[in-house]
Amino acid sequence: MNFSEEQGGSPLYIKSIAMAVLAVIGYYYAIFGKRSKAAFIFLISILILTFRLFKEADLESIGTVVDFNTIGLLLGMMIIVGILKTTGFFQYVAIKAVSISGANFWKMIFLLMFTVALVSAFLDNLITIILVSPMIFLIADSLEISPVPFIMMTIFADNFGGSMTLIGSPLNIVLGSISKLSFGSFLINMTPIALLSMFSMILLFKKSFPATQQLNKRLQKLSKINPADAITDLRLMKISLGVFLGVLLGLILHSVFHVEMSLMALLGAMILLLILGKEIEDVAKNIDWDTIFLFMGLFVISYGLKEIGVISALANLFSPLRGFQFLVVIFILWLSAVATPFLSAVPATLIFAPALSMLVSSGFTPELWWAFAIGANFGSNLTPVGAVQNLAGVAILEKNLKRHFPFGEYFRYSFKVTFLSMILATVYITVRWFVF
Repeated sequence: MNFSEEQGGSPLYIKSIAMAVLAVIGYYYAIFGKRSKAAFIFLISILILTFRLFKEADLESIGTVVDFNTIGLLLGMMIIVGILKTTGFFQYVAIKAVSISGANFWKMIFLLMFTVALVSAFLDNLITIILVSPMIFLIADSLEISPVPFIMMTIFADNFGGSMTLIGSPLNIVLGSISKLSFGSFLINMTPIALLSMFSMILLFKKSFPATQQLNKRLQKLSKINPADAITDLRLMKISLGVFLGVLLGLILHSVFHVEMSLMALLGAMILLLILGKEIEDVAKNIDWDTIFLFMGLFVISYGLKEIGVISALANLFSPLRGFQFLVVIFILWLSAVATPFLSAVPATLIFAPALSMLVSSGFTPELWWAFAIGANFGSNLTPVGAVQNLAGVAILEKNLKRHFPFGEYFRYSFKVTFLSMILATVYITVRWFVF
């Protein structure tokens, strides 16, 4: 970096320092902030653009700085899923899983967790927790058992399921956009280890919570609930589900048609609104505007760090290790699993992904992307701040229990699950990409 250069009348090094300071403040608040997080991060990004703290920090270049492919994908899917969730479809799926389990407690838990994973693969993780948790509390109350282990299982299944697809978690959406990995490649590479880890998690809980005959008897009454009662609008469900499935097919085949995934999602959303005769204003409440503005702000901060050389400095640390590809992949796997739970999923991705992009373009194996995707997704289970759905699950649990749910109690469940899933992930990566 040439510190003697000037940009906009100010020495470049002063702007670089200001950029770094604002980035630290922004990321700190993104991780630890309690209120108005999106507004604060967006304010930081506006300050960066106002004072032009890097070369392309102006509105003319905003399309380069902010990844509107990610924003468009989020926006389109939020509209479609927001309409679909009002029909009771997702509650129907959860209750159906309970009803077909008969009077077998762990069969019911297995089906319910599989449903959570499947739904979270295509639905926002936060919405999944909000939709499924009332069902978990109903089951726990009916069976007269503590809901704690089962809400924890739901959080973990939500994260495992969300890791399977490109649209399953905000982390994957950002990573997919930066890495240019396809929807199909996420399904192929992430699904096996995600399902294996989820099944292992269920077995881990089953070992410490054996079902009794009395529990199965209580379950008989619960399994008689009619799933159809959950559907509130059958016509709307059929239409929105049809569009939803059509968009999923478009996302899978987007590379064949050479169309950006954001356009596929927005196309489906607009078609659905036209069919239903709705205006965008009618569904604006279904859009998580905080997430949209948070992402845009974080994109500006991340791009600024890249421009002042922080990202390249991070990538250069690995340059001497180009001859040790396997070790670097495993290191990234575990580093992302340790860093993400404390940095939070999206901020961690916007720090690491640009550095990984530089490493891959300089000759490192593309498997670095999968190492990070697995490590970051699975590692986010470790702490409540690892992902927003973790915080939501804990908040819902505290409200139901009418007591504080401390970090230590969360960690008692999460450490075993995270450590086991990371051991399985290490074996999976080794066998899949370096043995055969």
